Parts: sequence; structure tokens; C-alpha cells
Amino acid sequence: MNPAQRVGKNVAWMLVGGALGAVLQMLAILLAARGLQLNDFGTFNYLLSFAIVFQFLTDFGLTNILTREVARRPNDIPHLLGSAKGLMWALFVASTILLLVVVLLLKVPASTKAQSFVMGLASLTILQAISYSAVMRAIEAMEFNAISFSLHKGLFAGFVAVSLWCHWGLWGVVISYLASCLIFWFFNWQIVRWRVARVSPRIDLPLWKSMLSEAIPLGSGLVLRQFAWQADVLILAWLVDATALGLFSGPYRILLGIRTISMAFALPLFPAMIRSAQNTEEKFGEFYNRAMKWFCCLSMPGAVLFIVWPRLLIDVLLGEKFINAESVMQWFGIAFMPMFVSSLFPFIFTALKLPGVFCLAMALALVVRVGADLAVIPSLGYMGACVVAVFSEIGGFAILTYFLKRKGYALQMTDFLVKPILASLLMAAILLPAQHLTLLPALPVAAVAGIVYLGALFLLGTFSSQELRLMRDGLGFISFYFRRSSHQLEKQG
Repeated sequence: MNPAQRVGKNVAWMLVGGALGAVLQMLAILLAARGLQLNDFGTFNYLLSFAIVFQFLTDFGLTNILTREVARRPNDIPHLLGSAKGLMWALFVASTILLLVVVLLLKVPASTKAQSFVMGLASLTILQAISYSAVMRAIEAMEFNAISFSLHKGLFAGFVAVSLWCHWGLWGVVISYLASCLIFWFFNWQIVRWRVARVSPRIDLPLWKSMLSEAIPLGSGLVLRQFAWQADVLILAWLVDATALGLFSGPYRILLGIRTISMAFALPLFPAMIRSAQNTEEKFGEFYNRAMKWFCCLSMPGAVLFIVWPRLLIDVLLGEKFINAESVMQWFGIAFMPMFVSSLFPFIFTALKLPGVFCLAMALALVVRVGADLAVIPSLGYMGACVVAVFSEIGGFAILTYFLKRKGYALQMTDFLVKPILASLLMAAILLPAQHLTLLPALPVAAVAGIVYLGALFLLGTFSSQELRLMRDGLGFISFYFRRSSHQLEKQG
């Protein structure tokens, strides 16, 4: 399987695994919502948020650094993974102590403290599991990552169903989460032992220092980025009423949810990005421009739907009570492209060994965003927050591309932006007359508009002959699987 086929295979697996995992996770949440008392379900949401935040803070970008190092030095995997596991276990012990201290300081009932500790431990086991996922990502075997992700979410949903059927209440759901995380960890560990290498944790202080020195600024940048996405909501909750906050938050959660799709496309590119960064600046510049252009082309249809069909999207996804948020949805359509494309940046700056630059850019973007929110929300309300969110996403994108240009990687704006915008205008022209249709009559119109958009991209010469060949080669992984299956059947016969 050639590099293009591996990328195509990995993208397909990540999209299927991500979609299935998202559905199974939603099923687990819905089961908990239906089976628990209202106050217990509220507590569970708090516990889940606590676990996710704690996991994010303890990872701090370390798994991205491990992926890069394994992709750069595939022949040294036993040493790299063993040393990384030693570091992970040291962090596990330190994080467990920190978790205990934090839980004891929480001003919640004793039972909730105990449940918080169990959920925190579960999040730490996820960190151990994704360290193995980082290795599979580096060697471009992401089918196992997709399977393990879906398995984790499916086990959680299944365990929740069983615990509620047994009337174990909130504690049953908490233990279900821990059990699914432990199996997720065990599965990834066994896959790496079987596919890659059997390793034991080891101490390598120079490597630990090197990894942490890059992980800390990268993790800081990721934390700042996450906080920037929540800043608008937090400031709105402080300055406006709950109704205005709801009108803003409904469409905004949809926009943030798009990151799942963009990450499914970005993750498979990371190993190829790392290898490209080891070549000349010219080679990486070509890869960077190609990836950014593809992501821009993928994002434009979503942006058009947000802008042209806001009422239909709100009716289908949010319900009639959000109908006054049409203008919010349209504003977020402008932010759709920069947010979608920006999912590439953490991986680009990691591959180039520029985590400090990424952190600085995110800090600048956050300061500007918070300052703008505080300046305009008191007078303009939630629409002011919309404007700030849109220009903050555009500004953050501009800051990151500027820093890359300073490093010698300029973005070719004509191919990247102008041609996709022209194609999207044709798509919008087809969608506009049908903006008042309901879902079923609108689907064939959307299909026609999508075909016209793709045709316009090709007619405008958006993709070079080399890029078209790479796309064709990428889809070749399907025939590769069929040939391998046929060969195996012939051997068995």
C-alpha cells in the first residue's frame, strides 16, 4: 500500500470510527438521561466534565509529541515507547495524588467526591490507552484506533444499560465508565504488543526532559485554544440572561461539534506531515499548501449551508424554540471555514517543532477575544458575542498563518481560498431558492448543489494533475483490500 493509499485508508477508518463512536457515546448519555433521576443526571454531567478536563490537563500534548517521535524514528519504537510509558506512569502517580487533593478540596457531598475520584482515575487510564493509540497513529495503522474508539464507546453504552437495568443508579454509571476505560486501555496495550513491540516502562531522563519541554508549550497552547472556545459562553453567562445565552449556545455547539469531522481528516495526515517536515522547506511548503487547500474545499459546503439554510438546520438539529437564532447560525457560517481548517495547526506546529510559537499565537488570540467580548457584549448582547467569535476565529487563523509565513511557509491564497469561494457561490445560488423547503424535499436540492460545487472546483483548476493523482491513489486502498482478500481466498482454496 503506497503512502496515498494509507492516507485514504486512515481517513476512511477514522470517519467511520468517529461517527460510530459519537453515536454510541450519545446513546450512553441518552440512556443515563432516561434512567437516572434528574438531579443524578446533572451530577453525572458534572462528573463527566470533570473527568474530561482532568484528562486533558494531564495529557498536555504529550501524546502528539510521542506520535511525532515514533513517526520520525520507527526503528527505535521499543526504546521510545518504553521511555514514554515510564514517563506516563510517573505522571499517572503524580496525577493521582493531584486528583486526590483536588477532590478533597471540592465543596460537594462526600459521595460526589468519591465519584469524582473514580471518574478522574478513569480519565487517567484513558491517557495510558491513548499513548498506545499514538504509536498506532504514527505507524499509520489507524484502523485499530477507530476500532478501539468505537469499542470504548460501545462498552460504555452497554455497561450503562446493564447498570440501569440492575437499578445501580449513579454509582453504576460511574463504574460503567471506569470499566469501559480499563478495557479500552487493555485492548490498545494488547494491539501494540501484537502489532509493534512488547516493552516495559523505563527511565530515560534526557528523553523525558526533551518530550516535556515541547509538550508543555504545546499543551498550554491547546488549553488556551480550548478556553478561547468557551470564553464567549462564560462571559455571556456573566453578562446576559439565560435566554440570550441559549440562542447563542445552540448554534455554537453545532459549530464546535464540526471539529470531530475535521479531526477525523487531520489525524491521518499527521504521520505524513511529520515525514514531510524532515525534508526540505520546499517539500513541507508544498504539503502545507496542499493540505490547507483540501481542508478549505471540504469546509466550504458546511459554511454555505450555515449561511443559506439556517432555518432548516435549526428546525432539524435544535428545534423550533431556537428559531430566533437564524442570524447566529449565519454568522457562524463565516467562522466555519477557519475553525475547520485550523484543526491542522496543532499538528503542523508539532511536526515543525514549534510548540512555543503555537502557544504564543493562541495566547494572543485569547487576549484579543476576551477583550473584545468584554467591550461589545454589554451593548450588543449575544449578537456581539457572535461577531467576536467570528472575527476571533478569522484572527486566530491569520495569526497562525502569519507565524508560518515568518518561518518560510507562505500560504498561496488564490488556490487556497479564491477558487473554493467561487465554487461555493455557485452552490449557494442553487440552494438559495430552496431555503424555505422542509428536510425531505431539500435533500435532492442539496445533492445537486454538492455535485455542482465539486464540478466547479475541477473546472476552475483548483487541483493540479499531481493532486488529482494523489486523490485517485488515495482511493486505491479499496482495491488493495479487495486484491488482498482475493489472494487469501485463493490460498485457502
